[in-house]
Amino acid sequence: MNLDKRKILLKKMKKLIEEIDKAILIVGDDKKEYLYRFKSVVNQLIKKTKDGTLPPSNGGLIGTMRAISEYDRLTSISELYDAAVDVDLFYSKECCKWK
Repeated sequence: MNLDKRKILLKKMKKLIEEIDKAILIVGDDKKEYLYRFKSVVNQLIKKTKDGTLPPSNGGLIGTMRAISEYDRLTSISELYDAAVDVDLFYSKECCKWK
């Protein structure tokens, strides 16, 4: 079951990366830099999930929703915001324990 949770989380994180890439095409330069940095963070989370070093959530959030909420312009991109929320909520609720 723990492998399934990791696979689902990875799928959600990859969807978030796709939405970040789409958002980069439509935002101003200042937000582009922020999104590139955020994408790097999400890629690090993907790496940790793949190699098994991402700790269980213990009910906490991973921070993707908060990162998008930093800028109103980013929260108005509904697909991006929804993908970030999806990662955070799945991690918080379903990844409390890996085993």
